[in-house]
Amino acid sequence: MPIKLGRYHQWFLYMVGLVLTISGAAWLYLHYFVRIEGEFGPIHHPSEHFLITVHGISAALMMVGLGSVIPGHVSRAWSMQRNVRTGVFMLTMMTILSLSGYFLYYLGAQVFRDFTAIVHWVIGLALPFLVWLHVQRGVKTRAKK
Repeated sequence: MPIKLGRYHQWFLYMVGLVLTISGAAWLYLHYFVRIEGEFGPIHHPSEHFLITVHGISAALMMVGLGSVIPGHVSRAWSMQRNVRTGVFMLTMMTILSLSGYFLYYLGAQVFRDFTAIVHWVIGLALPFLVWLHVQRGVKTRAKK
């Protein structure tokens, strides 16, 4: 049984991940670095609402994608002891991202929100590199076998 994901499965995860990363990074940029002149002074960019909505929808789709890799890809790699370190690290980062996103949406206390937001942003912006590292390690371990 192969560990490698099918072409459409990869495509789904990469496209959802791309939309997730771009929408989150664009929201961050607009929220912290762009103000437009409103009737009563500077206001947040109107695209922020759209971006955070796209981010939330793509996060839900990513949870579906994450759930879809656990029964086959993750369990087979675990039993074969291939690419386990980066795989466990990826699952841990995805779990932290999911929980922090949930907390950002539902948590009321500003002190916790500020900390949670920084954790979410740092991991979210680093995730494309982490995915690339995981895939490269997987290719390398596949070549050894």
